[in-house]
Amino acid sequence: MPQITRRSLAAATAVLLGATALTACGSDSGGEAGAESGPVELTYWAWAPGMDKVAALWNAKHPEVKVTVQKQASGDDLVTKIITAAKAHKGPDLVQAEYQALPTLVSNDALADIAKEVQGVEKQFAPGVWQQTTLGGDAVYALPQDSGPLMFFYRQDLFKEYGLTVPTTWDEFAETARALKKKAPKKALTTFSANDSGLFAGLSQQAGAQWWTFEGDNWKVGIDDDATRKVTDFWGGLVAEGAIDNQPMYTPAWNKALNTGEQLAWVSAVWAPGTLGTAAPDTKGKWAMAP
Repeated sequence: MPQITRRSLAAATAVLLGATALTACGSDSGGEAGAESGPVELTYWAWAPGMDKVAALWNAKHPEVKVTVQKQASGDDLVTKIITAAKAHKGPDLVQAEYQALPTLVSNDALADIAKEVQGVEKQFAPGVWQQTTLGGDAVYALPQDSGPLMFFYRQDLFKEYGLTVPTTWDEFAETARALKKKAPKKALTTFSANDSGLFAGLSQQAGAQWWTFEGDNWKVGIDDDATRKVTDFWGGLVAEGAIDNQPMYTPAWNKALNTGEQLAWVSAVWAPGTLGTAAPDTKGKWAMAP
């Protein structure tokens, strides 16, 4: 968590968290935030586990800036709540959100530009991660706190049972999905969930897509480029031919598919093992990970 000055607090601040993003929105609720003397008190909306412990460590070392964590829901519900609070000037000083939520928050004027307060910090982050906090412009709306590279998680026991080889290219991925269907028609390598924009965005970015950029002072939104079409055709084609499933993720049915071995693999971020431990407890120790 960055050190925050009273000058920056007057305009509100932002921080960002990898597959999550710590963003800051303007607030009139922090009575101490604009004070010229005395400790600064910041409210931090967060949903990741353990952030209260992180704040406690910060508070112990920086008694002049006290951070209070308020547990929140994640995803679209939090984005809506942030925007509503910002418009009412009653939002928190810091908030945790996902990278893909930044364009929505910025376009709704819910975030402050903290470029002057974080000069030189850019060098501490990979260029691709940092670019997501600036949206390609000069302003900085958040600071990366985490990142979630995509990995391939698979049931190594079932791959061995069906004689499957772990794919290292997307062409091999498609052939593996087809090979499994021939050997076990009721099983699927994975699902392409229409309700997970985060996965779709990650796959498109890997292919070279840039959905949100600046052109002068104007937004440039482009989701119909060649890279995005390539991803859409690839995954949509696999669904259309029945090589993979298309059921939504993070549902009881999806959990069951993972837990019973009906779904053998999952393309997800490196935080996936935590989800697998909850969604598919009977499969503990049976999953492996490949880049």
